[in-house]
This record gives sequence, C-alpha cells and structure tokens, in this order.
Amino acid sequence: NLSINITMNNSMSTKLLFVAVLPFILISCRASLEGKGITNNLYCDNVLVYHVCASDPNRDGIVDFVYFSANEEVFMFSEGGLALKPDDQPTHRCIKQMEDDLVATTSRLFYLDEDSTALEKTDIRGSMMIKYLAFLPEITACNLRAERAEKLAASADASA
Repeated sequence: NLSINITMNNSMSTKLLFVAVLPFILISCRASLEGKGITNNLYCDNVLVYHVCASDPNRDGIVDFVYFSANEEVFMFSEGGLALKPDDQPTHRCIKQMEDDLVATTSRLFYLDEDSTALEKTDIRGSMMIKYLAFLPEITACNLRAERAEKLAASADASA
C-alpha cells in the first residue's frame, strides 16, 4: 500500500507540476513574437502557387496590403490600406478587404527575424494558407464572371 501511495503521490505531483507549468509554456509560445520590434515592412514568400508580398508602408506593424510579386497587383488590403498603396500600383479585379483575423496573422510576418523558429514561421504560413483557401471560391467566381463579361464584350465588339 505504501508503494502504491507513493506512486500515486508522485503521479499526482507530476500532474500538478504539469498543470502549474503549462500556462507559462503556452504564454511563452504565444509571446515569442511579442516584445520584438518590427523587423521589416515588406515580406515576400510563396503562398500556395503564388509569390506574394505583404506590405506595411507606414511601418506600424500592421499589414496594409498584399500583392502578387509577378505583376504587383494588390489583391487584398486591410481597412485604410489602399490609401497607402502607391498610385501607380495596380489592383486585381477581384480585390478583397482582409478580415481582422487575417490582418492579425499576416502582420505577424513583420516581426520575424533570424531568431524566429521554424515553428513560428510554419504557424503563420499555415494560418495564412487556411484563410486564403477560404477566399478561393469567392475569388474564382469573381474571375469567372469577369472573364465571361470580357468575352461578351469582345463578341459584341466583333459583331458591331
């Protein structure tokens, strides 16, 4: 009985220690980017099949717009972000305002540096991809409507 109680007490002690330490572990993971200053105001990377750039021209640490690096077309923006876009930078025909959670996730890119872990980078990229994939059906439908309208306009011009 004594050995069983000791084992149980050790097990209980281990559980209590784990429960006591767990919040600190979680806070340290969550705060790993907090306290770091903004490291850059432009972050470019491959997301899905596109090379995209997140831009923060006013360097406040909040993404203002995201664009395709190939043609520099802005396809997503945060509230007020388009006002910070250069006038000569084109916008995509299916441009979309980013939801607050996507703004928060994308903005985390500006705090990454050489000390950032692969886990942090993977977490951000994974969250962004999930959110971008959620927009894909709406953007695909927008592109199809625009292509259909262009074809109708072209056929109307050809018959005139």
